[in-house]
Order: sequence, then structure tokens, then C-alpha cells
Amino acid sequence: MSKKEPSYPLKALDKSLAILEILFQENSPLSIAELSKRLGIYPSTIHRILDTLRYWEYVEQDSHTQRYQLGLKVLELGMAKLHGMELAKEAASYLKELQNQSNETVHLAILEEGEVLYLDKEESSQSIRMVSKVGRRVPAHCTGLGKVLLAYLDQEEQEKVIKEKGLSRFTENTITNKKKLREELSKVREQGFAEDREEHEKDVRCLAAPIKDHRGTVIAAVSLSAPAFRMNASRKRKLKKTLIQAGEAISKRLGYNRTRGTTSVC
Repeated sequence: MSKKEPSYPLKALDKSLAILEILFQENSPLSIAELSKRLGIYPSTIHRILDTLRYWEYVEQDSHTQRYQLGLKVLELGMAKLHGMELAKEAASYLKELQNQSNETVHLAILEEGEVLYLDKEESSQSIRMVSKVGRRVPAHCTGLGKVLLAYLDQEEQEKVIKEKGLSRFTENTITNKKKLREELSKVREQGFAEDREEHEKDVRCLAAPIKDHRGTVIAAVSLSAPAFRMNASRKRKLKKTLIQAGEAISKRLGYNRTRGTTSVC
């Protein structure tokens, strides 16, 4: 399949990506002069681009040779993409089953740069349902998925996310106090699930449960979202049980052994 030319190309971005592409193809450090010759770009321009890429950790410079190579950030992005694809693939059938059992919208998400990133979803067939999109990012502090993903971070990582992202108010129910949020996250760990009580969107409630990998580390979360009028106490208890079972089933699929709390060799 041929690539379509961008409608609104940005020259600086094109040059930056061309540099990364050359470094990837060569798989060895290159100097500014070598990159300039290969790409036909002035050395001064190459230098400015590399300086920015180095700041963002997409390239590294050898202090002795002054040559450049790809940085760890590129590897992180590649692994994140691969991880997300594999996770969504392994969880797909369980998401579908959960949606069939509940007839509510189901989401699979991870924590990406302090925000909730939707990896996959199964849409409810009901006329009134939550509107969302795979690839969308939403805040962590006021969503069920986000609370689960925050709850299982260590305290230092939690504080970092809160400091960088803040606790913006979206509805009258949004938790905007750090102490109350910490108490909420502690409760999530104790009970094994999280709730969004119309904290991100008015009239929308959500239940979320953790997904663990073979090491027992929470790497993702699964949720059920529904209009508040369909999430009464009786139905919430039923959905909570079904949701937690789905999270445990996906975790087991990923190698988590609940009885040992560690790994299961598949």
C-alpha cells in the first residue's frame, strides 16, 4: 500500500523525521557532516534539529566522537506500540463477552504520559450510551479507568502525575482535593475496582477493574460505562462482579497466576 503525501507538509518536521529515518537505517552513529551529505540539508539546520531531538531524548550524542544515534525514547515508543497491540489482541474476546453480558460500553485502556489512553472498545447497542473513541485520551483523576491505573502506582509516581496533570474540575462530583484523591485511590486498591460517579461527564457512571501482567503488575484496566439511570445499586453490584471477573480472565491470559500472585508459565 503506497503512502499518501501529506496535505499540509511541515518542512521542519519532514527534515526531523528524515534524520531519524537515516539513523534507523544506518543503525550506527553518524556525524552532522555525514547527515548533511546524505540528506542535502545544511549542517547548521541539521545541528538545530539534532539539538531539539536530543532534548526530547529521540537521539543521543557520543561525548567523545560527537556522533549521533537513536535515543531510548524511540525504543520506548516502539515497545509501547507493540505492547498496546498485543494487549488489545489478547483482550479482544473478553471485551466482547463482557459487552454481551452487560450490553454496556466496554473500554480497555492504559496510562500514557499521565492520561488514560483508550486502546479498544466494544460499543453498547442501546440507544443511550457513552460516546468515546479508541485513541482518545482522558484525565486519570476523574475516570474509573484512571483511578485504577493511578491506584497501583507507587506514591512517588502518583504524585508526579497529579503535579503534572493537575486535578481539573469537570463536574460538581470531580475530586479536586489531593487528600481526598489519595483516600479514593487507597480504597480502590482495597476493593479491587474503581468508580466514576459522574466525575468526568454528567449523567455517565463507570466501573473499572485492573488487568495484571505475568509479574502481577497492573498494566491496564477494563471498564463498563453506562448512563447514570441504568447504574442503580442492584445493577452496579452485578456488573461489578462481572467486570472484575473479566479483568481477572484477561490477566490470566497474560500469564498472571492469582493463587501465587506472580507468574504462570503458559
